[in-house]
Amino acid sequence: MRRDRGLSSRIEQGSAAAIKKLKVGWQDHRFEFDVRIVQPGLSRQAIGEEGLHLLAGVETYLLETRAMRLKIIGSE
Repeated sequence: MRRDRGLSSRIEQGSAAAIKKLKVGWQDHRFEFDVRIVQPGLSRQAIGEEGLHLLAGVETYLLETRAMRLKIIGSE
């Protein structure tokens, strides 16, 4: 750590002990994120096979790399 080398801690308010306490408590929380694409001009009937493959690829990438779901919001 910086303090061990005689440098400032860069903590402007609080203490290293307070940060450690927050870090321990962080494990108690679970966060879930998702990605939403809003495209009012997009409809299920109008999207082509190429567009569906693109969205499927994006969805797969998000699930495999970030465990995030994809939601597409369009018109009808």
